Amino acid sequence: MSVPKIDLARTGWMLLALWLGALVVFRAAPGVDLFVTGLFYNADTGFSVITNPLWEWLRQRIWDLAILVFLASLICWPLALWRGRVLRLSARAWGFVLGLFFFAPVVIVNGLLKSNSGRARPADVDLFGGAHHFSIAGDFTDQCARNCSFVSGEVSAAVALSVVIWLGGEAMRDRLPRWGLFYIRAIAVFISAFIALQRVGTGRHFLSDAFFAGMISLSVAWLLWGLIFGGWLARLQARLSRGRRS
Repeated sequence: MSVPKIDLARTGWMLLALWLGALVVFRAAPGVDLFVTGLFYNADTGFSVITNPLWEWLRQRIWDLAILVFLASLICWPLALWRGRVLRLSARAWGFVLGLFFFAPVVIVNGLLKSNSGRARPADVDLFGGAHHFSIAGDFTDQCARNCSFVSGEVSAAVALSVVIWLGGEAMRDRLPRWGLFYIRAIAVFISAFIALQRVGTGRHFLSDAFFAGMISLSVAWLLWGLIFGGWLARLQARLSRGRRS
């Protein structure tokens, strides 16, 4: 497999624009979160718009796949360091997958934000039948004790999985027919969009929870790609080495 070519500078500017735009929208107009959540809420039945068992089954299978890919990277990365390649992927590729899942969904999302944000989930907010107060995205409050709403761990994991699938398709694009590459890209986009819709539509997360979770995974992917495949780490090491010699 060839290493996909990514314009890191252009991608970085796009991510920065999305971060700034989202911060402005969700901080200055918190009603956006309430409006989107309200589309799925009924005062009599609660969040019953998306309760199809098939949706829940698919959500669970995507979650299982994300966990499987993460566990596979835990095994395959050290094996690739020893053997050179595992399943045609180099140690650097497996290291990217491992780092993406570990730093985005595990450390940043679940370890830092969800454990400390204190943001109540939509279904627990008094505006939607709960007993807690609504909190603006990014505020750290006391409306939730654990496993809180900000941000979505499942969306973060789904976006990480989508990134891996998308890049896998790009790595094989010379061997795939045009429709094959389109199919892989469509699957990658569908996974993230479906999980975000399911989590928002069932009152488990606000739109901002889903959006920022996805941005965290994309940003971690961009940073890791630059360090592992973009030569950033080598340049950093060279600068540190020159600094020690001087």
